[in-house]
Amino acid sequence: MNKIILSIICSSALFAEGIEYKGSIGIESSYIDHNIAGKRDKQTALRGEFEVKEKTKMGQVVLRANAIVDAKDKNRRYVNLSDFYYKYDFDNSDVLIGRNTRFWGAMEFYNHTDAFNTKDWRDNPFDYDAKLGSNNIAYTEYFENSELALIAKIGQEGQRVQEAQSVNNFMPSIYSDSLVTQKNKNRPTVYVKYTGSAEESQFDYALIYQNGYDEQRYLAPKGASLHQNAYLVNKVMGYATLVSGETIYKTELAYTKSDDDKVSDYAQYSVGVEHTLYGVWGKSDLGLLAEYYRYDAQDSSKLGAKDFGNLFQNDLTLGFRLSVNDSSDSDVLGGVSLDQDNQEKLMFVEYNTRLLEKYKLGVSYQHLEPKSGSIFQKLDSAKVEVAYHF
Repeated sequence: MNKIILSIICSSALFAEGIEYKGSIGIESSYIDHNIAGKRDKQTALRGEFEVKEKTKMGQVVLRANAIVDAKDKNRRYVNLSDFYYKYDFDNSDVLIGRNTRFWGAMEFYNHTDAFNTKDWRDNPFDYDAKLGSNNIAYTEYFENSELALIAKIGQEGQRVQEAQSVNNFMPSIYSDSLVTQKNKNRPTVYVKYTGSAEESQFDYALIYQNGYDEQRYLAPKGASLHQNAYLVNKVMGYATLVSGETIYKTELAYTKSDDDKVSDYAQYSVGVEHTLYGVWGKSDLGLLAEYYRYDAQDSSKLGAKDFGNLFQNDLTLGFRLSVNDSSDSDVLGGVSLDQDNQEKLMFVEYNTRLLEKYKLGVSYQHLEPKSGSIFQKLDSAKVEVAYHF
């Protein structure tokens, strides 16, 4: 698959018409307050992101990659090629072949319909946008106010973790990133995705059918090691947003039928609302957010949400977004997620601004107070990021 992708992309470069590029390079430094034996309380790393788009007579080639070089963690010294694909454009459709990332869903803090890419655990385990690219072939047909995509994802990514001394490594010492799959690893996972919008009512929606390997994986011993197991499912999903004045209403729904006798069928749903108060402080706008998430396993005797480490089982998240609307594009996002069953808490706040046009500064704080017996431990984390963008 990778050789075919590379051959097609290299051939398309012969017809190149122009190259666009952008990227960033910066440093991040974190301090973590915790009581976990054997774990570091500091983490510093260089980060880089790079994107190249090359237009051709027939479409475009896109390459995106991010790199991390951690000062102490040798497992966080790598390059993640998240996107490397060629897209051929027809009059009302296109074909994509290669490696890419997709972002699905309507909610702000967590998207259970975002079921295409595998999470990158070597990056930030609590950043759900940190993903590994996936090899796929996709055909998309465009209509007046909608589109239909047929996608075949080939292969499953193993999830490597940070070093054992990192507080972001929650795995037992016998964990192996060698993935076990229910059937052949390259058995395609097929998606049919239909998206549409009603401009007059400002209503946007998506419907997705998935047949293949689930995004969730469970841990099971194999020999002397503990491995992730990828299992087959039939899944139907949907998400929608409705804008009414200063308020946005959101929802995500999904039902998964498992093909693995160990894993329960399960339903997921979430509802949310975001109301914006304009001009609350000069030109600043304040968005108030509330979202509720639910995970229901159909058979309690089989594996469910807690076995997958899913933090959004029965959770209410309250948050805010302050957009300062200044020349530096400053904004503040914060919130708290409360588990309705056991009062487990996840609190966070992050501030981002631009300095001297091409520099960006980010400061964030996170407090995790897990339930008793959780794979997570109580910790407070503060992080500063400075990056130059070009």
